[in-house]
Amino acid sequence: MRNNINTPLRTPITACLLALLITVGGCTSAPQNINAADNTDYRDSENTAQEQLAELPVKPFAIDSLYDLLVADVALSREQFDIALPKYLQQARQTGDSGVIEMAGRVANYMRDYQATLEMALLWLDNEPESPIAREAAMQAYAKLNDGIGALEQASWLYQHRDDSEAFLAVTSIPTEQADMLELLQAYSDLKLSADKQPSILLATGILLRETGQLDKSERAAKDFLAAKPSDERGLLLLAQVLHQRDRIEEAVALIAKALKNQPDNRRLRLQYARFLTITDRSLAIEQFDILRIEQPNDQEVNFLLALLLLNEGSEGNVERASLLFTQASSNPSLRADAQFHLGSIADQSGQPAVAIKHYSQVRYGRNYLAAASRLSVLLAQHNNIDSARRYLQRLRSEQPQQAVALFQIESNLLISAQQPDQALSILTHGLDAFPNDSQLLYARSMLAEQQDNFALAEQDLRALLAQDQDNAVALNALGYTMILHTDRRDEAYKLIKRAYLLNPGDPATIDSMGWVLFQMDQPDKALEYLQKAYDILPDPEIASHLGEVHWTLGNREQALKVWRQGLQQVPDHPSIIETMERLGTVADRAAESISSGSEE
Repeated sequence: MRNNINTPLRTPITACLLALLITVGGCTSAPQNINAADNTDYRDSENTAQEQLAELPVKPFAIDSLYDLLVADVALSREQFDIALPKYLQQARQTGDSGVIEMAGRVANYMRDYQATLEMALLWLDNEPESPIAREAAMQAYAKLNDGIGALEQASWLYQHRDDSEAFLAVTSIPTEQADMLELLQAYSDLKLSADKQPSILLATGILLRETGQLDKSERAAKDFLAAKPSDERGLLLLAQVLHQRDRIEEAVALIAKALKNQPDNRRLRLQYARFLTITDRSLAIEQFDILRIEQPNDQEVNFLLALLLLNEGSEGNVERASLLFTQASSNPSLRADAQFHLGSIADQSGQPAVAIKHYSQVRYGRNYLAAASRLSVLLAQHNNIDSARRYLQRLRSEQPQQAVALFQIESNLLISAQQPDQALSILTHGLDAFPNDSQLLYARSMLAEQQDNFALAEQDLRALLAQDQDNAVALNALGYTMILHTDRRDEAYKLIKRAYLLNPGDPATIDSMGWVLFQMDQPDKALEYLQKAYDILPDPEIASHLGEVHWTLGNREQALKVWRQGLQQVPDHPSIIETMERLGTVADRAAESISSGSEE
């Protein structure tokens, strides 16, 4: 295993210091967790240490330097990194010794002091400009600092002198901002490499062109690279991904299928082929994933992807097989949370709440963390009691304070479902005490306050949102709409909704509000235009209740009945539609009966 600054190892600082440490009871070392992958331990035996000492060049140190290095090494053995690092850095600069520089860089990297890591890597390069390990350390330090240009200088040397094409291409993944990607793209384009290595510039620029959305140029770069290296999987994969992004999925599938005929054992190509087939032919995709499983049954990424496919297919046998594969995939730490979430969902949907709770409780991080917490709290409330569910959510807030806002909302929703709106409002208020300016909590409390006819609180929270962002179209629309429902401030409501509409003219909720406020201002014809537009975009029962009422008012009774019928077919007994019909009187009541009977047919 190659050692470098970015992989701190148990390494003697210098031969002189090692000899001193042996005489006082053995060599101290960096703690094991700095680099768990390296098993070198100079404390194995005194003989082993002395054998290594014999191989090391002896370099004398001034007594002050020797003392500082001894202090640093003892501090390191005690995991007192804040004491060790300044000593190592000082002596690295003062002595210029490569061993000290290397150790200082490793400790700096472990402490995430990447500026110091880079400084040490460059000092090391001053001593040993031909050292590939020092070059690699410098490249990785630049990468930690998101400096793609600096990393490319080192990666280019490694490629030219050590044929390390992976390092050369890995630099393309460093920048995350568009401007930095474009700067790195230009730097790659300006490189001059030997003729046999020049095609790799095409591949690197093709990758960056794709990342910056220049798909036409990326496609040309990939094809030019493949003209020089027609069987190189990296060029094939890049071209296929570009074709996919350009909505030419069939071409991408055909490209990889053809490549697989020539390279049937190429696992990366087959994996990409299987992924593409999930879009075009799921049954064939399952076949390809099965081939990959036969080759490597313990490839948990493949097991996980195949399980997702089988789960989406939905048949009982597929779900059972998916469950087994998710269980296997759980052995991979990076997949465990997602796999446990899906196992929880399978148990949940099959009526096994205890099993579902067990799996959901294992989802302690990742993209499904909140969904698992939400569903687990519901199951606890249903099969234990609401208090146990609340205690669970409160514990999560303590364990995961960065998720506290979302967990406050989950608890509030749980209480609303349990018909405890006052408690729900209280928990949102508790959340706002902790996070007074949080937009999600402000909006959630405003909506709940409106449902409880507490317009004053709803207005207060929505205006707090608008104080943070006066162009918040959602808050403008919500304030205007609630103002219509709870006050006679129609002109003010209209101005708020009109502003929201101008900011977000395609939002069906805002368009519905525009129609409804115009109706309240005795402009039913204009209202109808907006409401019909909103309903065409989103045939929601709430919008249907408004649209039906305007039709009814304009005398379009049959059209009103049709719209209400459609709404009730979506949500039988929808309260807004039923309330509207009851408010319009006995004629509407008789119409309701016909709609109800029609929805049963």
